This record gives sequence, C-alpha cells and structure tokens, in this order.
Amino acid sequence: MTDGVQRWRVGGVTLTSVLEAQTDHLPPELLLPSVTTEDIKQERWLLPHFADPDGNLSLRVQALVIETGGRTVVVDPCVGNGKTRAQFFWNDQQWPFMERFAAAGFDPDRVDLVVHTHLHGDHVGWATHQVDGRWVPTFTNARYVYVEPELDWLRNRDDEDADLIYADSVGPIVEAGLADVVAQDADLGDGLRFQPTAGHTPGHASLWVDSGADAVLVTGDVMHHPYQCAHPTVAFVSDDRPEEAIVTRQKVLEAAARPDVLVFGTHFPTLSGGRVRPAENGTAAGPAWLFDPEPPHA
Repeated sequence: MTDGVQRWRVGGVTLTSVLEAQTDHLPPELLLPSVTTEDIKQERWLLPHFADPDGNLSLRVQALVIETGGRTVVVDPCVGNGKTRAQFFWNDQQWPFMERFAAAGFDPDRVDLVVHTHLHGDHVGWATHQVDGRWVPTFTNARYVYVEPELDWLRNRDDEDADLIYADSVGPIVEAGLADVVAQDADLGDGLRFQPTAGHTPGHASLWVDSGADAVLVTGDVMHHPYQCAHPTVAFVSDDRPEEAIVTRQKVLEAAARPDVLVFGTHFPTLSGGRVRPAENGTAAGPAWLFDPEPPHA
C-alpha cells in the first residue's frame, strides 16, 4: 500500500482511493451542527478510525479510481491545487495528489471517464490544472460526466464560490468539448449507474458499481461521516435541503445494509470502504445502522 493510496478488489473491479488530505481532531459541530463531543463519545465503535477519544472527528478528501471493463474511471477529483475558494482550508493549496495518483500506477492521459457525484468544490478540482495562467483539462482523453440538474444548479447559483468553481473546474471542460451531460439515473456502462440522491445538493447522484460479485456503492455526500449511519437524521453543515437529505440518507442506508455491498464513503476518514449493517437498536428517530470498515485488499 503506497502512502496516501488504498486499494480494494471486488469481483472484476479494482477500486483505489487516492488521498488529497485528511483533517483530524475536528470539533463535531463544525461538520454536524447538532452534535457535541459527548454525543460522539457515546459511539465507541467510531474509535479509532473515525473519531478520537475526546469526541472529535476526522474527515478526508479523496478521489476513487475505478478500473472496470477495461476503463479507468476517476470519481470526485477533490479540491485541486491553486484554486481560489471561500473556504480557507481549500484556498490556494498545494497537495501532492497527482504524485500519489502516479505512484498508484495511474496516468492522467489514460483515464477514460471522470464522474462527479455533485459539483461542490471538493469534488471537481483536479478536473483541471493551471498551465501558463489558464485552467486546462487534467484528463485530456477522458469524457467528463455531469448530471443535468446539478450542472444547472451550479450555473444558476447566486454565489461567488459557485462562479469560481464553474470558471476554473467545469467551464474549461465544457469549452474543450469533453463534457457529457446525463440524467440523474444514467447508466454509464460497464456496470456503473447513477442513483438519484438529492438533498445535499439538488442534483446529487450516488454511484453503484456491478462487480460481478459484491455490489459497490460510492456514496458521494449522502453521508459525510460514519456517525450519520447511526444517526441518519443528523444534517451536515452544508446540506442544501436538509430534510430531503435525511430522507435520501435513510433510503440509501436501507439499500446498502446488505453483506454483499461494499460501501465507499467519499469523506469517510482513514478506512473509507466497509459494510453497513443494521444496528441492534434504532433510535427514537427511527432505524439506525453501523459502518464496519474493511481493510484495503492490497
């Protein structure tokens, strides 16, 4: 296992996590405003991978590379370097993401497809990189997939950060003729299909992968942290439609809570792949689930 790279093999599919950054010891209210450190400490199963003994959380930004059907697919290409962002922790950063990408054995010119579960800044950044002051596509031989309602939402938001995201990470792809705009439930071929999972954003779509053996679910931001498996009614700080996100999260957890589904939590820290299973006891708010991490296979 290369530093910053984890790999799972499921049936005929290989899934590789390439890390951009992980932040540890975050006060939970920064991410989940209704949650306290005492709440986190009640969930001992979160230790040691997802929380610290003081009740603080970890969160990571990573891309998932899927190799299936002879294609190399990059899902949610992180924040990127040198991007101007309102969030100080993403603004004008320099991360060794592409070095890790290469160390994992990948060549940007050999990527066939780039998939975005949604169009927040931490899911689109490495779609482009800067050359001579211009933002140009990073994966020059790939098609870039955008869900139609999500692209419309980004273009029509009255928000400076949205304008920046489009200008430096989406617009250059459209202008280069590399963009494919698809439905929220699109079949992307080779066992890849979108599932509409609106709430965090209006056009959010999670990704299912048919491996020929176990199924794989790439959550996107339906959930940000494993705590939300046990407490699916807890909203994330940046959910666009929190009530809709709760209903969506519960439906996704019900569908994923099978032993033959490997769930990849896009922001889950440390060990992001694992199995969702029903908790023995739900909560007053309804059913609850747990997330059992599965160590990388190689």
